[in-house]
Amino acid sequence: MDRNWFYVCILAFVVIFSAVEGADVWEELRLPSNIKPNLYDLTLHPNLTTDTFSGFVDIDVTVSSPTDTFLVHIKELTISNTKITSKEGGLEWAKEKEFPYTENEFYVIQTKTDLPIGDYILHYEFTGSLVGHIVGFYKSTYYNKDGKLMSMATSKFEPTDARRAFPCFDEPNLKANYTTTLVHANGYDALSNMNIEYIQYKPDGLVYTRFHTSVKMSTYLACFIVCDFAYIEGETARGVKFRVYAPHDSIDQAQYALNLGINVTDYYEDYFNIPYPLPKLDMIAIPDFVSGAMEHWGLITYRETNLLYDNLESSEANKQRVAAVISHELAHQWFGNIVTMDWWDDLWLNEGFASFLEYSGVAHAEPDWQMLDQFVTEDMYYVMGLDQIVSSHPIIIEVNHPDEINEIFDSISYSKGASVLRMLNDIMGEDTFREGLTNYLNKFSYANAKTDDLWKELGDVSGMDIKGIMDTWTLQMGFPVVTLNRNTDTELGASQEWFLVDPAANKSQDEFGSSFNYKWNIYFDYSFDNNLVESTQMDKGNVKITTPDKFNWVIANRNQTGYYRVNYDSETWNALIVELQNNHEVIPVADRSGLIDDAFNLARSGQIDYFIPLNITKYFNKETEYIPWDAAYSNINWISEILRYRPLFADWRKYVQRQVKPRLEKLTWDDTNTEHLESYLRTDIISLSCSHGDPDCLLEAQNKFKEYIAGTRTSPNLRSMIYRYGMEKAGNQNEWDFMWEGYLNATVSQERSRLLYGLARTRNVWLLCRYLDYAMDESKVRSQDFFTVVNYIADNPVGNPIVWDWVRTNWELLVNRFGISSRSLGRLVPSICESYATEFKQQQMKDFFMKYPDAGAGERGRKQALERVQTNIDWLKSNEMKIETWLADNI
Repeated sequence: MDRNWFYVCILAFVVIFSAVEGADVWEELRLPSNIKPNLYDLTLHPNLTTDTFSGFVDIDVTVSSPTDTFLVHIKELTISNTKITSKEGGLEWAKEKEFPYTENEFYVIQTKTDLPIGDYILHYEFTGSLVGHIVGFYKSTYYNKDGKLMSMATSKFEPTDARRAFPCFDEPNLKANYTTTLVHANGYDALSNMNIEYIQYKPDGLVYTRFHTSVKMSTYLACFIVCDFAYIEGETARGVKFRVYAPHDSIDQAQYALNLGINVTDYYEDYFNIPYPLPKLDMIAIPDFVSGAMEHWGLITYRETNLLYDNLESSEANKQRVAAVISHELAHQWFGNIVTMDWWDDLWLNEGFASFLEYSGVAHAEPDWQMLDQFVTEDMYYVMGLDQIVSSHPIIIEVNHPDEINEIFDSISYSKGASVLRMLNDIMGEDTFREGLTNYLNKFSYANAKTDDLWKELGDVSGMDIKGIMDTWTLQMGFPVVTLNRNTDTELGASQEWFLVDPAANKSQDEFGSSFNYKWNIYFDYSFDNNLVESTQMDKGNVKITTPDKFNWVIANRNQTGYYRVNYDSETWNALIVELQNNHEVIPVADRSGLIDDAFNLARSGQIDYFIPLNITKYFNKETEYIPWDAAYSNINWISEILRYRPLFADWRKYVQRQVKPRLEKLTWDDTNTEHLESYLRTDIISLSCSHGDPDCLLEAQNKFKEYIAGTRTSPNLRSMIYRYGMEKAGNQNEWDFMWEGYLNATVSQERSRLLYGLARTRNVWLLCRYLDYAMDESKVRSQDFFTVVNYIADNPVGNPIVWDWVRTNWELLVNRFGISSRSLGRLVPSICESYATEFKQQQMKDFFMKYPDAGAGERGRKQALERVQTNIDWLKSNEMKIETWLADNI
């Protein structure tokens, strides 16, 4: 090498290295580790007349190494006055400069000299806006019982929006205590995480409500509300005061939430063997709320539809949704709040556990609902549909930017996390599993932990290598299919491989890779038709299984506790099909659902012939249980969506009608004195019948819709179906306007949601266009419901092309309104396009993504959408003729 060139390279390296070494700390995405908050003494004054808020905060911090730079998070706040003083002696330190660094959402103060190790008080005075967003600290509105428009101030901070309300160290592992004062007008009440210490009435008419100092908690768990709601209250078994708040005109819908909340709280105290740690527990219905609910410690906030239940106007599905969401948020009061993930890459520790435990909480309160069986169709099969593509992601994934953090609030963190924990609970046994959880919560109370900390506690109580088992499920994406083949008359061979639903999937597009080479530690259980139940461990390899001397069939993954699919040799599949047709009840309910879901997805992947799942459907006219039907419902509808614009759809519709009709004739549309799961089954059957064109079903829906228009009360369990199919068959402008007025005047939130759904099902194009205009007007459709309405319209075959054109035309407007970091906006295009199955539509998507390359929180969703469409295209090429051939012999 030329010597001069060598020196040039060395000099360049030194310059680059020096630049990196000299990078300012505010250019990093994470806060520096040498400053920790201890206490926030916070005063907030939301002004509901000017739609602004002001406040000041003194943050007690500890500096562990000398520094001249102090960073806190802010977003869309105006800082008006700051100072840094020594905690002891009150010495104020001179500032060199201060400025907001908006790229990383920091406010920076630099002092003239380094501050030595010690404790300091950071003082900030600030103002912000309560409008223009429904995250952070914001205004919500509602009508009181007298029809007067009222305002309230409320908050929603997870994951990174506490910085919108006050300057703070907005990272989950920087826990601190909070002493909060809320300033508000007389006539309003103030609520926060803790109970009230005192209330002061000032001469200027303002009220200062001060709360007791909180336990240590992360910023995203803080909550501040000023409202004039009513409440009902009770007490837990240990005497903790429990309240449910709602607007005065809907407080009569809060009793079910109160009863269930107390019941489930008592259950979790017993489950964890740890008492609820705060002196009170409030739940409140927020009229404008971007999420389903939020587990703020001691003050849980809910969208109204997920907290309020009306005995006359809410459906059984509404009731279960309310119960599930309450149970989920209450589980967080222990798992997530007492012990919090160290960083957002372990979000699943919070959400996976709450999603898993919500089922046992509801099962305790409502033992007749078969909640533990419902898990497989409500969560596991759903997330498998996302996790069986190359553009999925592991449960644990590195995230730093707020967009990346928002993006992982998806079904992988929630439903897959819940699924693998349910599997682990089964492997360890519930008593041992619970003991390990209790040890974990006690060891890391009021602190933070990582996934490996949990594995250690569970390993210690079980004596098992829990980390060795579970790393294969959390550190690599996807899941396996275990294939059972008859090697001999007395031996089965079991092998595993990574399951991808598209056999043509490009594995090179996997951006994560796997240090386990896509092999999993599987606890594999199985039983034969003679009821001999066995299990074995598949440690990333193949195993041999000794069989009884004589057996017809074997069924694996008993009760669907394992997060994997199972394939069989053709002889076993055929024997299982015969058993289903002759004596299906011999196979347990959850396992029947597993056979259905596995067979349809294995056929999609080309691993078995489509004749197998289609032949399974021949037994459906005998199936009376909801869980298997719900598995069938999802898979039948997926095929229908892909075939909808193909000539074959005509024959497919006829076949589905024929298989479903006997069940509807027995169930009928009469849901008087209906049991909970029968109501769910009736909804699935009506939907399958009507959506596949059964004339009797559609006529009944149309007649009931006309009765509704004429003023006859209809059952809330059937209204979604009546509104949908009635509007599709008989919905013109007069009917649409009637439903719209019903929406505007409805006093039950679930009824408003059903009406929004029905309005989206008209076949009149101009009405759908008007509906999109209404959705953009917050005086007509609340911002929280915007994406719901757009997705409802997109789900209408007539509305989908309208929405697709409208979204592409108005994308910049949507970004300006909701922000590129909105995960709801990020999910919008994938949801619109998920059933596209042509190269033309796929190219439209690529063109749109190229025109707007900044996807924000929708980056992964775009990749998944493109892969799904390619999978649909490949599926049609491979399977349309096969289904056509089978239907020719079976209709």
